Amino acid sequence: MRRILSCIVTVLLCIPFHAQDNPVVMTVNGYDVSQSEFEYFFWKNNEDSVVSKKIIRQYADLYLNFKLKVQAAIDEGLDQTESFLSEYQMCREMQAEDFVMDKDFLDQVARSSFEQSEAAIGEQGLVHLYVMSIQPDYNADEDAEQSFEKMQSVYDRLKAGESFQSLARQYSTDDLAPNGGEAGWISRSQLPEDVAQIVFSLHDGEFSQPFISEGISFIVMVDKHRKLGTFEENMHDIYEWLAQSGAYDEAKRRRANEYAERLGWTERDDEAVARLDSSLDEVEPEFGNLAREYHDGLLVFDISNREIWERVSNHPEELESYYESHRKQFKFKKPGFRGMVLFCRSEEDFRNIKPVLDRTDISEWVDSILVYNTDVIRIRVMRGTSETGLFHQGQNEYVDKIVFGKGEYKPMEGFPYVNVIGNVVKQPDSIDDVAGDVAESYQKYLEEEWIKRLKTKYDYKINKKVLNKVCKVK
Repeated sequence: MRRILSCIVTVLLCIPFHAQDNPVVMTVNGYDVSQSEFEYFFWKNNEDSVVSKKIIRQYADLYLNFKLKVQAAIDEGLDQTESFLSEYQMCREMQAEDFVMDKDFLDQVARSSFEQSEAAIGEQGLVHLYVMSIQPDYNADEDAEQSFEKMQSVYDRLKAGESFQSLARQYSTDDLAPNGGEAGWISRSQLPEDVAQIVFSLHDGEFSQPFISEGISFIVMVDKHRKLGTFEENMHDIYEWLAQSGAYDEAKRRRANEYAERLGWTERDDEAVARLDSSLDEVEPEFGNLAREYHDGLLVFDISNREIWERVSNHPEELESYYESHRKQFKFKKPGFRGMVLFCRSEEDFRNIKPVLDRTDISEWVDSILVYNTDVIRIRVMRGTSETGLFHQGQNEYVDKIVFGKGEYKPMEGFPYVNVIGNVVKQPDSIDDVAGDVAESYQKYLEEEWIKRLKTKYDYKINKKVLNKVCKVK
């Protein structure tokens, strides 16, 4: 999912163009970026921006970098991997639905289905039903009365408090047994009238006495009641049913036939669907833009993960080396506090534990407090967000007040005495104190170095004369 969301926000490419009135803004390794493509991308990501030549130039640099990464991914063969092709196809199919289906037809069928369901369900609504049944074993010359006696013994166990689902799995002879007898949400119209009378007389959580219907012994249980609700509230379930009922296929045939009629194709129905699917990029330029968006976005995600993100997360030695050579830039703007906040039931608890903690390393403090809390929890603790137990100012109201004399705090209920143990830290002692800042800075460094290599490897050119004329109007 992360990859899909990343590719959605990365870039949108624009509509096809006529060369004579759509000059090239930039060329990247032989690929021409047209004015219309660049403007579409620019406005998609700067909808509320005040346009200036500086902003346009900055965006041109970003777009150039993006196209360089796309080319690098293609050269690495990432566009041919099984994982890429599978995910790209999934993205493509998701977007294609808006173009290859007659949505008005689907909406009409959905609303008609809902109205029919609403009429069939009626005012009594739905019940979430569980069913247990025992059918006579005719091979053993068993009749309905004998199977009813079996059900009666099961009923006695139900009254004694045993689980309906567990007993259904053990004794029920129908297809619902593996699921503990769960039949799902049921309306009155879906049941035989004699069974419906029993089911709809039950309240939430109630089960019936044993009864016989059509020669089979039953016990039913109603878990919940609910009304059908509005069309909007049931839309997800309705459209899931439409997909299974064949309505989606009919919606595709209808839309494909519209294209065939308009474009003069000889194909109709399923043949027209196949032709539309294979040529959708051509007949619907907007879809072509979306398809390219996902194609390039997924590639950039994959290549960036390899070149940057995996290196940051999988090579701590590189991160440590980078930190050591850039120590001066990783400074605290304000002193921090390394230690713990202790919430004690009494002041005596703090006096008892403090000498113990003073004699041990901070890494052993929690274990020492656990020993102190063996019989009764007398002390609760709060540690800093980093592994080294560091609190930055503004991060914790107790530290801010007790250590730095700023703000106020409310004591924890049941542990009114609050104190801290530790030391004020003016500057980081190790990379662990600034791990997040170091990772972010190193990632930026890797990105910059990567872009430098790509600009050396590939030919590119920005047409500044054309760039100065783009994005004049929305």
